Amino acid sequence: MTQISVIGHKNPDTDCTLSAIIMADYLNKKWYLATPYIQGSLNKETLFLLEKYNIPEPVIVTQLDTNIDVCLVDHNEASQSIDNLTNVRVSHIVDHHKINFESNTPLFMRLEPLCSTASVLYKMYIEAGYEISQDIATMMLACIMSDSLLWKSSTTTEEDKVIAAKLQKITAISNLSDFAMPMFEAKSDLWDVSAEEIITSDYKIFEAWDSNIGCGTVETTSPDNILARKEEILVWMKNIKENQKLDFIMLSIVDIIQEINTTLVLDGKDSEIIETVFDSSVINNEANLWARLSRKKQIIPQLTEYFNAR
Repeated sequence: MTQISVIGHKNPDTDCTLSAIIMADYLNKKWYLATPYIQGSLNKETLFLLEKYNIPEPVIVTQLDTNIDVCLVDHNEASQSIDNLTNVRVSHIVDHHKINFESNTPLFMRLEPLCSTASVLYKMYIEAGYEISQDIATMMLACIMSDSLLWKSSTTTEEDKVIAAKLQKITAISNLSDFAMPMFEAKSDLWDVSAEEIITSDYKIFEAWDSNIGCGTVETTSPDNILARKEEILVWMKNIKENQKLDFIMLSIVDIIQEINTTLVLDGKDSEIIETVFDSSVINNEANLWARLSRKKQIIPQLTEYFNAR
């Protein structure tokens, strides 16, 4: 049996972590010997789900064995992947983001514009004729709820909703709101989390032309608790920008209930960029980005266009 390591992006979230576990199960059904991994500590939403449904936490790694095939899930950009990506043999990619990957050899690649990687994996199970167990269905549904913010994110498609309805039948979960809200509340419990962790818990670096863009997101039911720590967070944003040699950094605080994005940004050029790209005034390091709840669809494309045009 061919060994294969399955891993998601840096700063793992729910879709990234559970999709690695799901993809490993899928590959095992195809007679691979697959093992899921994560690249860092998990956020409270994901930990809540692992504990509630008795799911083993994958081992944390930052590099993988170069003699074993690698499957990337929920990402394909080098800046978000393992440290030795250029030295491993990537054989599979399953994702729902834009493509930014080069390979010298053929590989299996499945990318679809759905709200979660788990939605893509659901379709792969069905197409292969594989039975979806209650445990796998619950993980898939959790990923869809997490990434769609209970259908509030602009990345949600009608196909995601159809998939979720089919998964509900397998899981016997009758009310999606009752299923999702405890997840969101767990994710919002940040009283004992450092300012650095608040910024980096859901944080990605994107490349645009010759620029590196750092974008963090905090999805919460209690945005005021985060904003109360604004000064502390801004200090850490400045430190991260300098240490990572970024050209721009921002932190979006997404109010899941009110569907409002309040973004924190540093003084100077970063504030000017926010005002130019999103036509929003920055007042006391805060910008109202209204209902821009999706970084993937409503933040990064606009920033990438701006930096590419410079």
